[in-house]
Amino acid sequence: MSLCKGQVIHSEENRSAQILKEVNKSKTGNWKDVFADFGQLAFKDLTGEKKAFQIKTSLYALKVRADSSQFTDVNYEQANFTRNFQIEIGANVDNDYKFKGFTYGADWTIINKRDLSVNTLYGSNEQNLYTTYSRVLIESKAKYYFHLVDTKDSELEAKMKKLDEAIAMNSDKYVIPIDNFPKDFVTFLPDNFSETSIELEKTILEKIEEIKLQPLLSVGFRNTIQEKSKLFDEYKFNLVYLHGLKSPKNMFELDVRSEFNAKDSIGVNQYIKRREWNSQIGLNIQLLKQKEVSLVEFKPNFEFKRIFSGLMDEEKNNQFLANADLRVRILKNLWIPLILKYDIKNNNFFGFLNVSFNFDAVKNQ
Repeated sequence: MSLCKGQVIHSEENRSAQILKEVNKSKTGNWKDVFADFGQLAFKDLTGEKKAFQIKTSLYALKVRADSSQFTDVNYEQANFTRNFQIEIGANVDNDYKFKGFTYGADWTIINKRDLSVNTLYGSNEQNLYTTYSRVLIESKAKYYFHLVDTKDSELEAKMKKLDEAIAMNSDKYVIPIDNFPKDFVTFLPDNFSETSIELEKTILEKIEEIKLQPLLSVGFRNTIQEKSKLFDEYKFNLVYLHGLKSPKNMFELDVRSEFNAKDSIGVNQYIKRREWNSQIGLNIQLLKQKEVSLVEFKPNFEFKRIFSGLMDEEKNNQFLANADLRVRILKNLWIPLILKYDIKNNNFFGFLNVSFNFDAVKNQ
């Protein structure tokens, strides 16, 4: 039996993948909507008249999906642009789910202090802790194996398999809890192993919290092509800025968005050229979380809309809206965002139900 065959803990080549999993697991739903993990499938306005199905991913994710061997620390570090450039494509349908057109676009995160370059979590302290933790596990596994050989244990194969299975079952954890190891193996671990594990996990979680507080600025473009329309009949430019704010009891996320929307269409006996701009400012609040994993979020925000041309009947140039987004995490990667909008001047109420599914980073090899 080869000791190297059963992976003791995450290999040097897999560090980026595991760290990304840890951070993606702790991301807010609001952050995921702005900047997807490796990919996101979204269903927009399910209860409205302009339903849409969209999928977005980064250029780097496409590259890694095609060749997972590219997912190494060196390649990850060098792929700054492709990691921060997302593309999106989607289909638009009516109430009867008949195809009405499609949308394509892209987002470039020009400022991303939350970006998990390898060096972010692997400074000297974190690197030393990780190296110590991994080395201790390798040495303890070797001692355990040779002990079973020396004592001619008839269950050597079964016991080593049980240890490998325990490690594999905890592959989604950065630090494996000591209680998850077979009891007879634990005796081969050093007395301070629990303290080392706790210190490493604490350090990593503290770093993740720091990352959440960092600013993120993204700019994007969307073009919607409806049936019988020209290439640029409807397009929009958008900007999103996120910045974490920490209080003694919770973590908040400042959310600022701005969008310019242009649409040319033919109405009843008239040509409509509509141009509008809107801006929002809000605060995303984690109402409920389990350890570092966000479960329920609430984002109150105010929106101002200015319509430059193409006013509809009884519509005003300036509109003020009081909005609220409620996000609930149903499954590990499944979120249900409910968006509520209230027109303050006209006393109109709108509601939009969305669903988003986030794809995991590439699996560890």
